[in-house]
Amino acid sequence: MLQPCRRALALLFALTPVLVVASSFASVTPAVAASIRPGANSQWTSCNDDAVKSAPTIVWERIQGATIGSKGIPSSFWSNTAYRGDIAKIVCYESTYDWHAVGAGQYGWYQMSQSLIGNEGVTWDDYWDGSKTQAAGWYQCAAGERYIVGRYGTPAAAWQHERDYGWY
Repeated sequence: MLQPCRRALALLFALTPVLVVASSFASVTPAVAASIRPGANSQWTSCNDDAVKSAPTIVWERIQGATIGSKGIPSSFWSNTAYRGDIAKIVCYESTYDWHAVGAGQYGWYQMSQSLIGNEGVTWDDYWDGSKTQAAGWYQCAAGERYIVGRYGTPAAAWQHERDYGWY
């Protein structure tokens, strides 16, 4: 009779570390959760450290043009060097600077959903390919920056949310 009880206790003690580790994931902070996502570390590091240096010129041109030419985006998004850097980090992390990036129903430099693109006052065609009046990427920057203003207030706050949760 004691033998089955000993086996049960031995099994329970053997599983205790697994149960403790599994239950501890419930209290993992968002920053830790983002850092342990598979494959996130190398892209995270490169976008965090090298985003400003590695951003293609076209990204800077479209960010500047959208910031200056679109109502509702504070001029500080372009005039503040740190903010420009935070926007570049978001675009790097979300799309690796591919303005036709597609992933899980998210599109473009800022990886916005089609419904969110519509909420930002941009047609899908203009967002995706530009228009007769604005080059490709301009509408993506305008919509992305308006989203950042509306949801986070500043690019710094949006980038902090990206770092904490793995999305902005």
